[in-house]
Amino acid sequence: MKNIKTILIGSALAFIGIQTMAQENEEPRYLLNAWNGKVHVSGFGAYTIGFSQVDDQFAVYNGGGGAVLLNQTFYIGGYGTGLSTRHETGDLTIKDTDGGISTYQNLNTQFGHGGFWLGYLHQSYKAIHFGFSTKLGWGSISLSDDNYNGDFDHDYHYYSIVNDRVFVVNPQFEVEFNLTKWFKINTGIGYQFVTGIDKTYTTADNNIVKFFDSRDFNQPMLNLSFVFGGFGGKR
Repeated sequence: MKNIKTILIGSALAFIGIQTMAQENEEPRYLLNAWNGKVHVSGFGAYTIGFSQVDDQFAVYNGGGGAVLLNQTFYIGGYGTGLSTRHETGDLTIKDTDGGISTYQNLNTQFGHGGFWLGYLHQSYKAIHFGFSTKLGWGSISLSDDNYNGDFDHDYHYYSIVNDRVFVVNPQFEVEFNLTKWFKINTGIGYQFVTGIDKTYTTADNNIVKFFDSRDFNQPMLNLSFVFGGFGGKR
């Protein structure tokens, strides 16, 4: 029994020694030096469509972005997106600071944001592969009155009664389909976190109420992206 233990211990020590010597002879490896020892830089642009909910109603977002792509693996860039479906809140009665009462009708929710776009692609050379990305952006949620008959010499044709500045984080898991060297389709599922919603108003009976509920915007998000760029390099 002692001889067997001695043999096992000796074999284990010899294996560790061989592995250590082998590792000492290997050159160091780096995440960004996977392209024949160099960092390969390319880029892409994308048109994106997002599907979610706002106030328990089906919502569609439209936008786009672009990024610098490193070794077909990591990317960093920017994006912008906005709510394209109509979401009416109905009539809203607000008590003004001077005590007067204002009633607004046919109010429509506007929501847009933009910022940084970060991502990772796993084995992007494969026809079908997966990845992860996160959008970090700043934007605003507002209520507009479509019936406002103001001075249309301004850059907009609606009147916003409130503009609530927000910060948005949208992480997601993605599956990509390489169709050609310059075009692919990306499908992703994630969650939209919206923070900073705090604008309030006073009702006719002196209650203080928020214009928006964060639960109406903190929702799961399904994204579809049409991506154009340089994807033909080899790892």
